[in-house]
Amino acid sequence: MQTFNRNMKPGHVVSPDIFNPTKLSTDQWLKAANSFGAKYAVLTLDHFSGFLLWPTATNYNYSVKNSNWRNGTGDVAWEFMQSCAKYGIEHGFYYSVHENWYMDVDNYKTHNPVTQAVYRRLVEEHLRELLSPKSKYKKPFLFWFDAGIVPGISPNVGPILRSLANDTICQKCPTFAGNQGVRWVGNEQAVAPLPLWYSVPAGKCCISPGDPLGQQFCPPFCDTVIREHYWFWKPNTTNRVKKVSTLVQEYLTSVGRGCHLILNLNPDPYGLVEEEDIQAYKGFGEAISLLYKDLVFKYENPQLEVGFEMVWSLQEYLSMEKGSVVIMEDVAQFGQLVAEYELRFKTLQGWIGYPEQGSSIGHKRIHPFPEAFSGEIISAVSLKITQLVTGDMSIVLREVSVYDWSEAAERGYV
Repeated sequence: MQTFNRNMKPGHVVSPDIFNPTKLSTDQWLKAANSFGAKYAVLTLDHFSGFLLWPTATNYNYSVKNSNWRNGTGDVAWEFMQSCAKYGIEHGFYYSVHENWYMDVDNYKTHNPVTQAVYRRLVEEHLRELLSPKSKYKKPFLFWFDAGIVPGISPNVGPILRSLANDTICQKCPTFAGNQGVRWVGNEQAVAPLPLWYSVPAGKCCISPGDPLGQQFCPPFCDTVIREHYWFWKPNTTNRVKKVSTLVQEYLTSVGRGCHLILNLNPDPYGLVEEEDIQAYKGFGEAISLLYKDLVFKYENPQLEVGFEMVWSLQEYLSMEKGSVVIMEDVAQFGQLVAEYELRFKTLQGWIGYPEQGSSIGHKRIHPFPEAFSGEIISAVSLKITQLVTGDMSIVLREVSVYDWSEAAERGYV
């Protein structure tokens, strides 16, 4: 709703008829997401205003069915799900619990016992409506509660989610995430800290830093925006669309550090993503493809002994102008084990160490060739694991590979 009226705020809730995306195309949204390789997409079902993007059957009068859009018969959530299926992308939902301006809810509270009880009941009814086995919206890949769920204060949605959608990944669900939880990395610049740990202390699946020996699996996600820094569409901001090179850098500080990246799409009041954004997404997808296009070598399932250096010789000399070393752990089979490692390159002048000490790896760690090495010729790469979190003396990695980024560099992407 804030896309249509940016003056929305507590005490100033506009009519549902303001919502009128006359050219809405969820196919266009998901085509754009597909162009940069998205695996799942999350629809903001409501954001603070309380306006719902599905025609709820509950006793609640602030949703698409209460607007004049398509004579009250529209359903953005269902169209979104159909477009996700068309492009092979998992669907997820975002639902704001801690704010609902339509019901005068601020930080989970209405400051009136009667309306507080009504609000709690409605939130729980909305969750059951979305997640029940008979619902057409059921089995979302991910459910995102912005600002999280606070036990004893917010509506008790945990038992509902876990009973009706036990396999759904949950964002900001500290006490009921189970091993299907993710947490926010703590910034909106797609920058993951190093080291980055996927596990957390039991019941702490929230913003808290990871713990390599934590009892609960709860990896972080790194989120950012296509226009700096707007989550919702705003007029006259096409000059804020990020360059492809900026998006690639954010990819490297998120995915390249073992995190997963969430990048927003912000449709305009017509219900369309603007062309400048479309081109940025497309360029981003092309750039990511180029990062993996020219494989120099790949070694799968290498077994490394702690403290012993493993060397991979390249079949031909490689200029270090632009490229990367990619290291992957087999997290699904063994967990996240590497705590410290050293990466080195053999040049015509001898061996040079990577400027930074290696810490966590996780699913994927991308090491771009350092700018300081520009112009060097390398003939071999070595990796030495110096410490595992378990104290074991060997590990089987998933993959070690080297890629040539020359083409991506020629296009100005890196």
